Amino acid sequence: MKNIEFVNAQEMAKDYPTTFDAPTKEELDKIKEGDYVKICDNKERFWVIVEEVDGDIITGEVDNLLIGDQNFNLGDSIEFKKENIYDITYKS
Repeated sequence: MKNIEFVNAQEMAKDYPTTFDAPTKEELDKIKEGDYVKICDNKERFWVIVEEVDGDIITGEVDNLLIGDQNFNLGDSIEFKKENIYDITYKS
């Protein structure tokens, strides 16, 4: 599993409240296996399929091709925190 430092979406929302939105704590606490979340590695934002939620730590699989020069790509397993999540698409 690759450990990468991701952007803190919650801090971005605090720093830029009129132009940046991030999920609420309640929305983040609803995340479960099979949901999709969007995160950012300072180069680009991308979707991840959630595989496991352990408190504030999420493990997931990168779900789109990345155009930048990252150390990971489509299908790689990564670990990040709920605070890194920009957007959520809940599994129905």
